[in-house]
Amino acid sequence: MPNEDLRPGLGKEPKSEWISISPADINLPPVDRLRPKSELHEKILNYLLERLTASERAMGSFYSRWRANEIRAQAYIDLPDWEQKLKEMNDKGKPSKVVAVTIPYSYATLQTIVTYLIHTFAGRKPIFQVGSHKKETVANARMMELVLQYNADHSRLIKHLFQYLNDGELYGVGILINDWVEERKMRTSFKDQPRFSFLNNLLGTDSIRTREERLVYQGNEPQSCDPFMFFPDPNVPMCEVNRKGEYVFWRRFIGKHELKRAEGAGDLKWIDAIGTIPINNERSQESARQLLSRGMAHPGGNIDLKSDLIKNFNQIDRCTIEILPAELGLGESEKVEKWMFTIANRQQIIQAERFDFDHDMHPVSVIEPSSLGYGFGQAGTADYLGPIQDTISWLVTSHMDNVKTALNNMWVVDPSMIEMQDLKEPGPGKIIRIKRAAQGGDVRTMLQQLGVQDVTRAHIQDTEMFSRFGDVLFGTTDNLKGLQDAGGRKTATEVRTSGEAAASRLASRARLISAQGLVDLSEMQSLNLQQLLEMEFYLSIVGQQGIDTPLKADAEGGIGVTPESLTGDFHYPIHDGTLPLDRVALLDVWKEIFVAVAQDPELRGSFSLTKIFEFLADLGGAKNLEAMKVDVSVKPDQQVQDAAAAGNAVPVGAAGTSPSLPSNPGSRVAGAP
Repeated sequence: MPNEDLRPGLGKEPKSEWISISPADINLPPVDRLRPKSELHEKILNYLLERLTASERAMGSFYSRWRANEIRAQAYIDLPDWEQKLKEMNDKGKPSKVVAVTIPYSYATLQTIVTYLIHTFAGRKPIFQVGSHKKETVANARMMELVLQYNADHSRLIKHLFQYLNDGELYGVGILINDWVEERKMRTSFKDQPRFSFLNNLLGTDSIRTREERLVYQGNEPQSCDPFMFFPDPNVPMCEVNRKGEYVFWRRFIGKHELKRAEGAGDLKWIDAIGTIPINNERSQESARQLLSRGMAHPGGNIDLKSDLIKNFNQIDRCTIEILPAELGLGESEKVEKWMFTIANRQQIIQAERFDFDHDMHPVSVIEPSSLGYGFGQAGTADYLGPIQDTISWLVTSHMDNVKTALNNMWVVDPSMIEMQDLKEPGPGKIIRIKRAAQGGDVRTMLQQLGVQDVTRAHIQDTEMFSRFGDVLFGTTDNLKGLQDAGGRKTATEVRTSGEAAASRLASRARLISAQGLVDLSEMQSLNLQQLLEMEFYLSIVGQQGIDTPLKADAEGGIGVTPESLTGDFHYPIHDGTLPLDRVALLDVWKEIFVAVAQDPELRGSFSLTKIFEFLADLGGAKNLEAMKVDVSVKPDQQVQDAAAAGNAVPVGAAGTSPSLPSNPGSRVAGAP
């Protein structure tokens, strides 16, 4: 059999070893053939676990570095026992004591970068941009943007996008997983029910409250993935694994009630055969996120593996993988296909089906913002800032130690000349006695304070210098941090120019992130909508009025807003990385436009001053402007009669019968030239 795919694990076994499908199983769904402990199940389970284990080994080499970054970002420091006790006293509200500190410089820089990125990508609506090179599908692309924005609003994309970007800076890799979901839930509504008399005569209708199951959402649902729970194919770069990788695994820990609910819906099978979570699972030992919060790095991480609660807590490994179905006994196809499997507790496959989506990608979007372009696994921003963070913390801590040494008096004493008991409890107004044998001698030879020199006086100034090094490294200037540069008052233009120059560094980073991950995500979601969105649910998004209303595509006509209007071979432009326009600056520009149109008769003939004013009010945040409009088309009868008597108005169609001009030269007469 010819096989053009050269990736490891595909088509290497000779065809004679392929498993044939028994006649009894040929019509069964694939997951039904994977009976617990069956030969077919064990073969496929070992096939999947072999690849999962290989990825676990590759990803495990990053964990120690990631934990170090987490500790730095949390400004966490391992304290000596006595300082730990002081910290516990402080936490309990007892008198405050000085303990060692770590300056959270890494955290501040990471948050500055993430804030810029989240404002860049999510500061505009629609978030995802869709374009078309064909004239006939331009309007389709615009409609697709609206539906993608609806998906983003429903799934609370912003919170997942924030975690996605933060992981990219902290760990060097950020992962979003995109699912297609259909949610059906109970909803309450009122229905009219006929009411009949005793003689079965219709008396009217009553409004009755009813509950029924409805399709409440159908669309994309992206979720951020913990890097400690992500296991991609290590044979390709992470940011390219969705297109070039053989497989991608991601892990969750969920309760058995969720699995049983999915089994009842027909999504999973064999839940009663999944056993318990593996004994050697070290889920609570991987991340250091819980050091300051004293919580759990992974929810459920503190469950005792020997307790009964562990029976309701399960490790779920889900994957999409490219296989030859005939090779594994899952079908007769001898072509490479993408399938989805779900493994529970590394013991039972509970989902097996073809992953047949138009986008033909693994459903993950991976970014590596600090990528060097090659290799598997890249450093993150926190890795580059680590030495600077450690140096700043050492400078501050060493200065504090030196100051504490100077504040604690140290004395050189001749115990044969001084009453030592008087030195044990020093205090203001204390008297230090000398012994009788030393009376009359030089006290300076008996008692002398040990001199302490402050050699760390310049350390605080040095911290500012090192923080500047970090700012230069990633372009996070004071303006981007929300701080005003020193040097006196500055004009708005100076501040904006300085901010734009600094933002250009981060703009290139935003473009890379867009090209690596967000473009793939928008393409994935767009093609899912074209392939799977049903007319019934689309109607619930836009309403019947939206479907009946034509959306103007060009000067020649329009198209109807239907699911068919979402189709097309669109392109997904890379974000330019710049911040959205400042609304205050934009408002000033439109004010100037409004004044220019108002003062120029020629411009007033081409532009509607009223519409410009309404847009200006909306841009400035003014609400309820419609309620303040005056209907000038309807006048009281008396006003019309007075205008006619003054010659300022005539009945429609009778303009030619008036022999005189109106008394007001500024008014137009109906029918007058």
